[in-house]
Amino acid sequence: MTALRFLHTAFFLFVLYAPAVAQITDDFSDGNLTQNPAWQGDVDSFRVNAGELQLDAVVAGTSRLWVQGNIPDSAVWSLHFRLEFAPSNNNLLRIYLQADQADLATANGYLMEIGETGTLDALRFYRQDAGVKTLLASGLPGFVAGNPTDIRLMIKRNVAGVWAVKAAAGNAAFQSQFSTVDATYGGGPDRYFGLQAVYSVSNISKFFFDDLSILPDVPDTDAPVLLTAVAVDGNTVSVAFNETLDSASAVNANLYSINNGVGLPASVALGADKQTVLLALATSLSTGDYTVQVAGVKDLAGNAATPQTAGFQFLKIEPATEFDIIINEIMADPTPGLGLPEVEWLELFNRSGKTIELSTLRMQDATGAPITLPAFVFAPNTYVVLTAISNAAALQAATAGTVLGTTISSTILNNEGDILTLTDFSGTVIDRVGYTVDWHSDPDKNDGGWSLERVNPDLPCLGSNNWRSCPTLPGGTPGTQNASYQDLPDSEAPRLLSAFPESANSILVAFTEGLDLPNAEISAEYKLSPPRNIAAADLLPNRAFVRLTLAEPLQVSVYYALTVSPAITDCSGNAVPGTDTAFLGLTEKPAPLDIVINEIMFNPATGNGRYVEFYNRSNKIFNWSEFFIGNFFDGADVSPVTHSRLFLPGRYEVFSEFPNNIRNTFSNIYPERVLENDLPSLADDEGNITLYWSKDGATVVLDSLQYTEDWHNALYSDSDREGVALERIDPNGPTNFAANWTSAAPTVTGLPGTPTLPNSQGKPATVAGTDLVSFDRERLSPDSDGFEDYLGIQYNLPQTGFFAALSIFDSEGIPVKRLLRQELIGTEGVLRWDGDLDNGSQAKPGIYVVFLELFAPDGKTERVKKAVAVVGKF
Repeated sequence: MTALRFLHTAFFLFVLYAPAVAQITDDFSDGNLTQNPAWQGDVDSFRVNAGELQLDAVVAGTSRLWVQGNIPDSAVWSLHFRLEFAPSNNNLLRIYLQADQADLATANGYLMEIGETGTLDALRFYRQDAGVKTLLASGLPGFVAGNPTDIRLMIKRNVAGVWAVKAAAGNAAFQSQFSTVDATYGGGPDRYFGLQAVYSVSNISKFFFDDLSILPDVPDTDAPVLLTAVAVDGNTVSVAFNETLDSASAVNANLYSINNGVGLPASVALGADKQTVLLALATSLSTGDYTVQVAGVKDLAGNAATPQTAGFQFLKIEPATEFDIIINEIMADPTPGLGLPEVEWLELFNRSGKTIELSTLRMQDATGAPITLPAFVFAPNTYVVLTAISNAAALQAATAGTVLGTTISSTILNNEGDILTLTDFSGTVIDRVGYTVDWHSDPDKNDGGWSLERVNPDLPCLGSNNWRSCPTLPGGTPGTQNASYQDLPDSEAPRLLSAFPESANSILVAFTEGLDLPNAEISAEYKLSPPRNIAAADLLPNRAFVRLTLAEPLQVSVYYALTVSPAITDCSGNAVPGTDTAFLGLTEKPAPLDIVINEIMFNPATGNGRYVEFYNRSNKIFNWSEFFIGNFFDGADVSPVTHSRLFLPGRYEVFSEFPNNIRNTFSNIYPERVLENDLPSLADDEGNITLYWSKDGATVVLDSLQYTEDWHNALYSDSDREGVALERIDPNGPTNFAANWTSAAPTVTGLPGTPTLPNSQGKPATVAGTDLVSFDRERLSPDSDGFEDYLGIQYNLPQTGFFAALSIFDSEGIPVKRLLRQELIGTEGVLRWDGDLDNGSQAKPGIYVVFLELFAPDGKTERVKKAVAVVGKF
């Protein structure tokens, strides 16, 4: 039998046949001193407290505990002790490692002593001969001089009597204290281990002991075992082994490898405990699962590890940048509930490939202070719902999604509209949504219970056209993909909408949708004609507006054209057409009739909205925010114009309380020129519309119309007039002259009205002449199709005081319509025949004679007869 086999067999037989003299271990987790193992001595002076052995004396003195067991010649002692005082000659600890009798004071054996006067306290190792101590070795000076003293001991002895002592302070690494040789006394199955505490009254409870073990020191033939691998950060991985490693082997980078493209570490460092290795990576980790492989790492005995692997995960937390997280759904008005709790909430969607810590972000509305969001690891392609803390439980119970309670107010979301902004702590905007109740795609859902959903989260620059009412019950989809979701690309180009001079050196440029950085902020991409030097371009937070700062101020009475380079795109890469042009200039004070009332819908069809159209007949530019629209027919009812918007020369612009109705009802109009604004009350039969300007204490009345339903085409009955706009025939003609107004025709827009367009019944061009009276045409077709619906009779008299009589005769000479009966008229004007007869019917096709008599103040009479043809459709 070889020596090695003999040793293994002997050790096996020792364990098998000597249970009565077992090895000594105690971690005091059983809470007592009487079992496993049974301690003897001054047991009344000690107690087990929270898994530790603690001195619990009454008065100053000396207390001993000992335990009997097998302590072989080759053994390893391990013990953790804590002294909550600075050791000294009068307060010290003796640890009897190996004694031949229970009376520790007179026994033969070996002990450690901790405690001496001064600050150089060291671990002292003694041999004791019948109670007489001989110092064999000392550890590092001052190592146990602390207050408190918290030490982990590891002592080894072999059969030759070689002693090696290591110790660690607290959780620090073990340090070698000393080694020495003494084999005077040997081990055996009936040896004693003991503790002796010497203490003053102030330290009667300040000795603590734990994790005692005395085990045979057998040869190490086991290779290191890889226990765990943990990602410390994106560039460091910590791997742990089950035993102390050989320093040279442990730091060999070629012995470690990580999959998924990471490969060998750039460098390796051995931890202070000699069992942990830190791998510094050449390639950073991404979020995912990894495996580290180790092969060939050696322990102190030279045993080399076989190839082993350990898996670990890494979650890469990254900062959010613009549009990584978006506001994806808004429940601003939860009442009446349709199945969801009646609480406000909003949903965020992580559309990036990043994992983001939500607590690095803040949320605020238009008026409130920023609110820090709760801690939450926000994974890619997931949703989270934010609501007030008090509402979180109820909302979570109603959805499978994740709901987080926040300090956001339970009423932060205004029903009519709000501006919600998600930022990081530096104030960088991650997403901003300025919603209004009009964003609902279904007007029936404006009154509550339905959320607003973003249709395509991959089009974050789009505004209201990328939002819809939730189409399904229970009125919202908190924490899950929106019911309105559509993966449709954005192929529509952003359009240059307007340019408004905020001052002579600043222009606010509006686009139909949000723009992409950075080209939107390159000043060279914007051109003014006549040229002005543009110093800077700044994209505003809602991204549909750019502020241009000029190095040269705009000049008064100069009309500028702004164009934009196609290099400016939306977030989908669609370019602004290079042909888009916005006109602008500095605004001026108006004069009367610079702007005239050009069209009015005061009696709309059921379900449709009223509107008023204005026409800028001047060559000036005005700011609408300086104007007011009033009705002074019976009292005063005034609505200010709330738009800071230029009204350019030659433009027709419309105001309505229901702009979407006007935009969606009339075809072929300019929808961007239909503006939402309160209007004064407009009666269906008669009333007043007055436009006036007021600024800095000055007021100018531009135009004032006293309208009546009687100005409609005479062939229209009361019911026919509903839904028909009243149009001005000649913008240069008098406002309150019945002949200058008539019913709109449906030929241009599909309905009887032409909002934002020249009127269907506008005055045709006439050739100037010297006749007192002239007709604009020789026929009329009174069918309300916008073409020759009426006959215009212009007169231009040399002086005032004329009376006029106007009659229409049929082909048989019978008078069928009297328009004037010797009425006083002005020096110039237009009389109009709509093709109607006195009996209320429409003139049949045929030849008619218009007979006009003018009676001069001096008694002279002018008579004009002219045949006109009434034609009909065939």
